[in-house]
Amino acid sequence: MNYIEIIDYLFHLPRFTKGGHMENVKKLLEALGNPQDSFKYIHVAGTNGKGSVCAYMERCLRLCHKKTGLFTSPHLVRANERIRINGEEISDDDFVRLFHQIYDLACQGGEKGWDMPTFFEYIYLMAMVYFREQKIDYGIIEAGMGGARDFTNAVSHPYLTVITSIGLDHVPLLGTNTAEIAREKAGIIKPGAPVLTCVQEPAVMEVLKHRAETVGVPLTAVDESAVEIISHTGKTIDFSMESRYHGKCTLSIETGALYQVENAALAAAAFETLWQKSGSMASEGKSDMADFQEVLQESFKAARWPGRMEEVAPGVFVDGAHNADGMEAFARTIRHGFSDRPLYIVFAVAQDKDYQSMVRSLTELPNLSGVVVTEIENGRRCHRENVVEVFKKNWNGMICSTYNIKEAIKSGLDMRGDDGILCCVGSLYLVGSIKEFAGGNSDDKL
Repeated sequence: MNYIEIIDYLFHLPRFTKGGHMENVKKLLEALGNPQDSFKYIHVAGTNGKGSVCAYMERCLRLCHKKTGLFTSPHLVRANERIRINGEEISDDDFVRLFHQIYDLACQGGEKGWDMPTFFEYIYLMAMVYFREQKIDYGIIEAGMGGARDFTNAVSHPYLTVITSIGLDHVPLLGTNTAEIAREKAGIIKPGAPVLTCVQEPAVMEVLKHRAETVGVPLTAVDESAVEIISHTGKTIDFSMESRYHGKCTLSIETGALYQVENAALAAAAFETLWQKSGSMASEGKSDMADFQEVLQESFKAARWPGRMEEVAPGVFVDGAHNADGMEAFARTIRHGFSDRPLYIVFAVAQDKDYQSMVRSLTELPNLSGVVVTEIENGRRCHRENVVEVFKKNWNGMICSTYNIKEAIKSGLDMRGDDGILCCVGSLYLVGSIKEFAGGNSDDKL
């Protein structure tokens, strides 16, 4: 199979299997020589903010001249985005080569005792082999939707674990409340690996503390009281935070997304733990404190994570908020940095999300001026008529709908005129579709 045929094959595989897939991945990893043990494995789980935390940490390590591997999901435009070395996506040729290596091994399952991998498992196995080939120092691995049973948890000795904010998402699969979901996420906490998290609701913190105590590792929570926002221009945010070992740091992030402050602060605390655990990464001739703060400052200014309040055209933003907590975080960003301009929304969502709560968060925004409802280009789409009905129950403003995402964007642009901002939210699939035709070789650029 060539690259196009492989992508088509992967996209037609099931997203999940019923039980046993963790053992299946472990068997395949063992047959591959356990490549996940060839580097320092940093495991990041949570409900929202995982990718951003991974991106900030990866940039810090790279600035310290460490060779990094980054594994994230989902991708926005191309599957290659999920596997990166020092920020560079895996090439098509390497993608094809590694797929065939895993495919040929998987086909021996009848005699070896394993099953064919799912889509996610293929990409993970390919990434682990690629990271070993590239002789990386650190692998920053974003968990999928889970934790204990997630395929990325097929590692015995992670170097560091990070758990971002936990909320209600994937409820049928992970649990019916945040404590149950936290128990699943806490499954990545293992002996020998310190764990970092943000301050969570009490029930979640209790679960995380109990798991950390059970396996005998220190748990550090980044308190929001240690973080102070200095300025928010709508495109950049300056903030300060108290670090544990290096004093007060003043940092700047190139985003208008207010929720990225929490993610950046968590990444900074996790990086500080790596700095201490590795015996400092200070450059020759510089003090430990000065160099640590300089690495954070330079890394955070340079770090970008697409689809998080990303401006893809003047006054047009895409944001990957795709659950109730994520949408509330998006709403806080609008209230804090964009409340002085009329807000227009293009909205699409997956049917398994709590879109009623998501819609309510949007309709409570006082500057909401118009909505275009569309549908993601995916079998999980929620039909726009259902979403329109929820908007109309909560809001009396201007609402229209269209099946076609490009038409939805054009309608939104017509609505907003010269003064408003247009934000496209509700699903990372929506973000990916918009980025694909806004930034590709198409004539349909925004």
